[in-house]
Amino acid sequence: MSPMDQRPGGGHPVAAVAVWVVAWALSLTALGIQLVAGVLPAGDEVGFFADPIYFALDIAMGLVFAPAAALLLARSRHVVGWIAALVSLGFAASAMALALALLGVERQWPEPAVGFLAQMFTVFWVPGAFLAASVMPWFLREGPPGTWARRAAYVGTGLAVVTTVQRAGFQQPDAPANPLALSGTTTGDVLWVLHWIAVTGLVLLAVAAVRDLAVRARQETAQVRRALRTLATALAVLVAAFVPLAFWPQDAAGYELMTILVIPVLFAAQVMMPLAIVLLVLRSRLWGVDLAVSRATVWALLTSAVVAIYVLLVWAVGRLLPVDDEVAGLLAAASLALAVQPLRTWLQRQVDRIVYGDDSDPVSLLARLGEQLRGSGQGDGTLPALVDSLRHGLRLGGVEVLAHEPPHIEARSGLAQDEGRQDTHVELPLVVDRREIGTLVLRATPGQRLDLRTIRVVRHLSDVIAVSLDLAQANQRLRAASQRLGEVRHEERRLLRRELHDGLGPSLAGVGLGLAAARSKLAHDVPGTLHLLTELEAELSRRTDDVRLLARSLLPAQLDDGDLAAALEVLTERFEGSGLRIDAHVAAPEDLDIRHQIAIYHVAAEAVLNAYRHAGAARVELTVAAVDDGVSLDVVDDGLGVDPDARPGVGLQSMRERADELGGTLTIRPGPTGRGTQVKMVLP
Repeated sequence: MSPMDQRPGGGHPVAAVAVWVVAWALSLTALGIQLVAGVLPAGDEVGFFADPIYFALDIAMGLVFAPAAALLLARSRHVVGWIAALVSLGFAASAMALALALLGVERQWPEPAVGFLAQMFTVFWVPGAFLAASVMPWFLREGPPGTWARRAAYVGTGLAVVTTVQRAGFQQPDAPANPLALSGTTTGDVLWVLHWIAVTGLVLLAVAAVRDLAVRARQETAQVRRALRTLATALAVLVAAFVPLAFWPQDAAGYELMTILVIPVLFAAQVMMPLAIVLLVLRSRLWGVDLAVSRATVWALLTSAVVAIYVLLVWAVGRLLPVDDEVAGLLAAASLALAVQPLRTWLQRQVDRIVYGDDSDPVSLLARLGEQLRGSGQGDGTLPALVDSLRHGLRLGGVEVLAHEPPHIEARSGLAQDEGRQDTHVELPLVVDRREIGTLVLRATPGQRLDLRTIRVVRHLSDVIAVSLDLAQANQRLRAASQRLGEVRHEERRLLRRELHDGLGPSLAGVGLGLAAARSKLAHDVPGTLHLLTELEAELSRRTDDVRLLARSLLPAQLDDGDLAAALEVLTERFEGSGLRIDAHVAAPEDLDIRHQIAIYHVAAEAVLNAYRHAGAARVELTVAAVDDGVSLDVVDDGLGVDPDARPGVGLQSMRERADELGGTLTIRPGPTGRGTQVKMVLP
């Protein structure tokens, strides 16, 4: 199929309506004529072929193929649509020809008119039926047909023309004269031989088409593979049913029973053909008529199956049991009454599997989703696997799951945009415990509309998707909390290690040395020893204060939850009663990660400690704000300020390291009023 054939809206809507109207008008008019005129007479009463079974088949095929042909013509420019139209019009015209021929016999129309109509009953259906079986399958492929496919199509067309011409020029024995008759002439004799050669060739071409369809089905997607296999099966059954009808001598034993049994099978095969053709040509562009296609196919198949089973039961009961035909008919009807509903359910399941795939009902789709989830494992792969499985199971163009609240999880499969029409996408809320946590977006494949069945199935499954989204968010929150906790604990260990190694450790070592010196001086220098012990006592008091300050500067538990404002509030509370007033103003970005929060808290705590320990400050103003290129921290105190000649200590060096690790800047300068110190850090 060419790209032009696949374009939405690229068909022939006027021709589609005309084909449907004409085919149904011919079929229903032919049926009406017979209902008014009475039961079809036997062939020997009118002198020409007038089989009621074939008449019923022609009407049924005209009615069944017309909607399929109209659908193909309206939504595609594929040549198959015209062949389907020829099939529906041909069978309908055949039924109409026989009805008019019988009416002409009753009304005594001129013999050439009656002879022509009687012969056309056996002619009009031939071109469409033979082209559908031997030519159409070669065009049902992606892209233009190859060399061999084109050659097969040309040969099939030629053979169908030969058969049509021969039938049109045939004169039935004892029938009214056919004005086109060639029987008895050299041309007629040649056409008779060519006719059987053509019929044999058409059967062989159909068998080759079955093989080609089966081979191509192995290389296609699941949807196309189902349609190709359905068409191959229908075509194979069609050939198997046609061969005995074409080659079984009419005067041979069992011909009548064979006809009664084979015709319903032939009809069932021809019903499955338009279903497969519609699925192959339109593929995903059924636009909501898939339900009608499914139900119509089931009705036609059930009708043919009931007729075939009824006839077979009547025949079997009449021969196996000692009962008359009336009792056999009653037994057959009773058996059918018990079998119709299971048969209909089975047929509906098989047709839905062809139309919709293996996930044609919510139960099977849910089972398939469960298998996908078990195969995807746990964690982040669950929700994407669910979304992808839902898209493939329902043959959607795209599926999206969007979370409303942080963490903003998004899972997508397929198309991310639609064609802009309202009927190409639907948004469904995802609710858990009466909380709308997200939105499920369904997008149709290009050129298709979302049908009510698909929306209804997804509504049933939306709770599963909502729970999966809620679980994915909970897992992500848990991972984020675990990561924050790990980083906070790491920072605490680093802070304690530095303070113990650089501050408290050397101080305690010095106190130990001082105590050793005091012991050695105690015997000969009591006043000096007392002075030394006094100094050691003061040093221990200072180190005790340092331990308290260290405890105050440790990372609070609020950082475990990523709450920087609460953590800085805890910092201010730790200095209450120390004589230092801290005013904190925090307006940090909501998406500030834990590493930035820890760096800001650490620099703020170090600056406050320096203001308290070294600057003698009475007030500190701490501000965290969002800036164009990131986040900034300002710590301004009213202390003594920074001595420009002083050597930077461990605390200042630690603050610079924090800024450098995150690619930020740190500046230390006098306060805005010229007094005190301002520590400013900007992180990208």
